[in-house]
Amino acid sequence: MTKPVSLLSDGAHANAGAHNDSEKEPAQVADDAQTRTKKKKPRTGNGDKIKSEELAMIGHGSYFDANGDGIFSPLDTFRGFLALGFSFPMALFASIIICTMSYPSLPDSRWLPDPFFRIYIDGLHKAKHGSDSGSFRMDGAFDEERFDAFWNSHTDDPHKEIMPAQLYHAVAERRLAFDFYGTFAAIFEWFATWLLFGYPSFKFHWELFANEATWQVLGILSGNEAGMCKRSAEDGNPEGKRLLETFAYTGSSRIKATLMSVLLVAGMACAGGNVKKEDVKGIYNGTMFFTVMDRQADAGNGWARDWRRLHESSRALKRLEKMTPL
Repeated sequence: MTKPVSLLSDGAHANAGAHNDSEKEPAQVADDAQTRTKKKKPRTGNGDKIKSEELAMIGHGSYFDANGDGIFSPLDTFRGFLALGFSFPMALFASIIICTMSYPSLPDSRWLPDPFFRIYIDGLHKAKHGSDSGSFRMDGAFDEERFDAFWNSHTDDPHKEIMPAQLYHAVAERRLAFDFYGTFAAIFEWFATWLLFGYPSFKFHWELFANEATWQVLGILSGNEAGMCKRSAEDGNPEGKRLLETFAYTGSSRIKATLMSVLLVAGMACAGGNVKKEDVKGIYNGTMFFTVMDRQADAGNGWARDWRRLHESSRALKRLEKMTPL
């Protein structure tokens, strides 16, 4: 059995970032009127494409419900993350974080917590947290207009990808007062998404960072920071003007100026790591989980092969139950 290494396995690095195949392409969810009129029914992890009447959040959680009983445990979450190519520490951390959503997802008739921290997919919408992108409505349906507004306000034309710096600012700007859990959950979710789709293409030029950082820090310590930034701007450095503006309001605080300049230089040394809009939408409705699982299985990830086999067995059993007369 192939065990993932580092934060992501080699299969995830080789295959992340590709477009969804035709079978896993997300379908549109119901509009507001349809969602209000259609009665929600428990949906299970059968791996099928999301139908128009299904709620996206249920599709989001169905990936972790490999046996199709409408419930998934921390162990299921752990195995599901391993099947996506995450390492053991990351999968364990994710299972601990996600199991905190167990109590809100319980059926309305239950008041005592589940001792096994299992999550009920049909009640997953009740575990919606704050400080998020606002793309999920309270009933668990995906609101494409809200998502587009969130995405377009933090990305550049043609709004097909979001850069790491833009993603950081997007998460930071969505924080709500005293919403510590929601903020932490949003950071975790977006970081996991970035590891899955952005990290494989991310590059950090250490030599460029070391040279630029040394140059800027020496300029600050020598009291010639303005001159150094001016030279940087004249040499075509896009961060030169920003650094010059930084020193304008930091004044005599050389420590603050040094830290800010190092951060800006670190941004200059970053390349790649962008996350595609379609990949994020696929994460919201769960279809991209199955696509990544298939890539991992084809790349030799044993956890992904086993997880896919469980989903296939669940689908086959459901088809058999439909064909069997009562």
